[in-house]
Amino acid sequence: METSKLYLVLLPLVFCLGCASGDVGLVSGTVTADGEPVPNAMVTFYPRPDGRASMGLTDEQGNYELTYTRGQMGAKVGEHKVHITTAVAGGDYGTVVSKETLPAKYNVNSELKADVAPGSNDIDFDLDYKGQILQSAY
Repeated sequence: METSKLYLVLLPLVFCLGCASGDVGLVSGTVTADGEPVPNAMVTFYPRPDGRASMGLTDEQGNYELTYTRGQMGAKVGEHKVHITTAVAGGDYGTVVSKETLPAKYNVNSELKADVAPGSNDIDFDLDYKGQILQSAY
């Protein structure tokens, strides 16, 4: 009987080991375009080759912090493809609330990459407005 109680105590600890924060690094930074802050942009890190994406929204100064899960900030450690978009869908049937203002090379055809290390990461993106802007078909 004592052994079964021990398993009940150890089992949750074993599951938590897979959730260790060593697999996730804190990520924050600033998004600018032509030297000016990009407010209200969604910044998404997609780990390579696969894994849970992390997201953050820029504030009025272009600052962002990534969220990995509801209770954990950051992004999976390793290489990521990064998308930055200002297009926002909402309302009924995905109505476009705001249109894309950034070129496709930063979102639907993103060329952006970032490496996330354990610990704190300050990853800034200095973009330009040169390039074709594609609107999503919401």
